[in-house]
Formats: sequence, structure tokens, C-alpha cells
Amino acid sequence: MTLDSEEFEVNRWHSPEYVESWMADRNREAERRLLQKKLVSLLPFKPEATIRVLDVGVWAGALSLEVLGAYPKAQLVCHDFSETMLAHARQRLVQFSEQVTFVKSDLRDPAWPQVIEGVFDTVVSSFVMHTVPNSIRETYREVFGLVKLGGCFLTCDIFTPPGTMLEKAYLKARLIAYQDTIKAETGVEKNLQEVEQELHERRRSRNAALPGRVRSRSVRAPTLINHLEWLGQAGFDEVDCLWKDMRRAIIGGFKH
Repeated sequence: MTLDSEEFEVNRWHSPEYVESWMADRNREAERRLLQKKLVSLLPFKPEATIRVLDVGVWAGALSLEVLGAYPKAQLVCHDFSETMLAHARQRLVQFSEQVTFVKSDLRDPAWPQVIEGVFDTVVSSFVMHTVPNSIRETYREVFGLVKLGGCFLTCDIFTPPGTMLEKAYLKARLIAYQDTIKAETGVEKNLQEVEQELHERRRSRNAALPGRVRSRSVRAPTLINHLEWLGQAGFDEVDCLWKDMRRAIIGGFKH
């Protein structure tokens, strides 16, 4: 069976086998935690503030955990469409049960905010929007309605380069960085072609964890410039890229 790329990207997160495979990649999770920590450091609130936070697409709860570490009095609503991911988040955040609630809805459904009560000082997300590229513009409009005056929305994600030259430059830099990692960890020096093949095998192995014979076409997310334009169109008064490293970036919108 062949699904369109977005459907494939979304459906695999319902698979416990795929989720376990994804979470077993410690290097990738460590990289993402660095960005999540950076995102939380950019929230414009005092550490002692009692803020209400919505984590859209909570995944396994890593970003919410960073929020609670930085804002001990925070109250969180953790949202996701996957019961598998919500189960992992509940387990990771079990010690904060009095501060955290969980809701389930799908960003591709325009009614998804209806299961979420009230408005928030901040809405956050990490590595979510690129999985639903056809819904991003509408999601930003819906998120705007969930943010209080004086609040903000921050998200970290991977963004498609605006052209093939930048895409090649980013890929080369990534391969060189991974080449250095392999040498440091194993003492083996591989050429860039070998490194690229190893990354390809890792990706194929992760995708194979999804039950059934599903073939994916590449999900090509909108560019960072697209995202910033859509945040402004959604109504946010101040929109910016707050941090960037090649394809990875933290962007946000602030509401007066």
C-alpha cells in the first residue's frame, strides 16, 4: 500500500514498534533535547511565574519536562493525536501529575482545539509541524486563538532549505559532523559516501519498524520563511526566528 507522504508520516506514530525504534536513537534524542532546552530558555517569563502552558504534539514529554524544570509552578496541558505517544508522556511526567493534564486530538482536524479548555500564557511545540506540512498555516491560526494577550507561541523544528544549493550545503555539513562523531566513538575514519550510506541505512531501519508494507515519498516541509509569514498572517504581532543552525531553528510569535 502506498500512502501520501503526510499520511505516512502521521500514521507511523500510532505504531508502538515504530515509536520504540525512534526513541532508541539516543543521539537524535540528545540533539533534540538541546533545542528543547534552548526553546524554554527563550520563554519571556520569570522562573517563579505561575504560567499555563500548552505543549502541542507532546511526543514523549521531553519538552514538557524542560518547561517544568524551568518553571516549577507551571500548569501544563499536553496534547497529542497518538495514544502511544501520550502513554510515554504520562510515564515520563508521572511525578508532575498534579500539574499536568493530557488531551488527544489531531491537528489535521480543524476542531482539534475544541478539546482544549481556556487560553495559555504560552503554547510550545517541538518537531511537530514538519509532520503535517499541509496543515501548518491553519494550525498557526488556531494556535493564535489559544494564546493570551502578552503571551507567545514558540516552536523548534526542522525546515526545508529554500533551494537545492543550500540543501546540498546542509547535507555536506551534516555528513562531516557525523563523520567526526563516528571517528570519535569508534576510531574508524569513513569517507563521506560511507557516512551517507550509514545514515540511509539507519533511516530505512527506522521506517521498517512500521507494521505492514508502507512506502513513503519524501515529506517536503515548507521553508522557514513560509512559517514566519504564516505566523504573521495568523495575527501574531512580533514574529521572528529566535535561533537557527542550518535546517534546525526555533521560531515564534508574540501577541500584544
